Amino acid sequence: MPLYKTPFSRAYWRTAAQELKNPRMLVFAALMIALRVALKPVGFYLGPGMRINTAFVINALGAMTFGPVVAMLAAAVSDTIGCFLFPTGPYFFPFIFVEITGSLIFALFLYRTKVTPTRVILSRFCIDFFVNILLNAPIMALYYHLLLGKSYAMFQMPHIIKNLCMFPVESFFLTLFLALMLPILYRSHLIADNGEALRFNRRHAAVIVALFLAAAACVVGYFFYDYNTANHAPRMEHRSDVMAAYNEGLTDAARQQGVLTDDQVLIMNKVYKHFHGDTTILFNVYDTTPETDLSRIRQGVQAKMVKDDPTLTKIATGQAILREDDPHRVSDLTITPLSGK
Repeated sequence: MPLYKTPFSRAYWRTAAQELKNPRMLVFAALMIALRVALKPVGFYLGPGMRINTAFVINALGAMTFGPVVAMLAAAVSDTIGCFLFPTGPYFFPFIFVEITGSLIFALFLYRTKVTPTRVILSRFCIDFFVNILLNAPIMALYYHLLLGKSYAMFQMPHIIKNLCMFPVESFFLTLFLALMLPILYRSHLIADNGEALRFNRRHAAVIVALFLAAAACVVGYFFYDYNTANHAPRMEHRSDVMAAYNEGLTDAARQQGVLTDDQVLIMNKVYKHFHGDTTILFNVYDTTPETDLSRIRQGVQAKMVKDDPTLTKIATGQAILREDDPHRVSDLTITPLSGK
């Protein structure tokens, strides 16, 4: 069995494809699929939101043994079977790509090579950061939008913190598990590496710490950027009390300035918050009619929620600054009439 220094060669992929013709590998793959499905609901509870799902070690073991081609097929089969046997919500096909990508990464780092703790650590890091955080986020947002009819903040801090914190634990646990299994698979002539290089030392612990700190720095940097530049209004759809306070404060300020009449309403459209304390509000101004449901507006709505209301006529846009995010401390309020109004 040849070993390869890198997966980026024709020989590597030719060998991986040939595993589809190997009866022993196909039987082993079927065993890994069964174990992976059976262990899907099994895990070790370490604390609130902290749980090691044991199925990932089977995923790594299988991908290391039969390579990326079989691993991707096995991931698709195990994910589909697992979703129907242990459902956690409506079935959503795109989640299969999360499982396939995770299996592919394990195979690229561990198949037909000298398995070292560094390779195991890097494989787990790529899955926790690039798959569980980056790839999973847009799929979750699509799932919530299409199947649940809800909005979903793509990058949620609790989910990210969980994956970052679990990465060192899972890396160490996986290294120990593979160190036990490699000699067994080697004697069974399923792999070409006997696992002699899988010895964890201080240098590998330093690699884990360095990767953890690099990922944490990326996350912190992103959230600073996102907090200052993202529109926070969609995240407030279920906080009608907050939206009502914004609309009321802006309306009072506009009427005090004499730029809003009693038969007009002001409804926020976009919200931009800043770490220095101020909040920028973009809003629309509407003419009302006697049929307008003002009570609904007082309960807190966004401009997108009333755009199809035939009793409202949009006549202007505007913006204002809320000092320290206080709806009753409004400054720099300006209104710009629409063209022709």
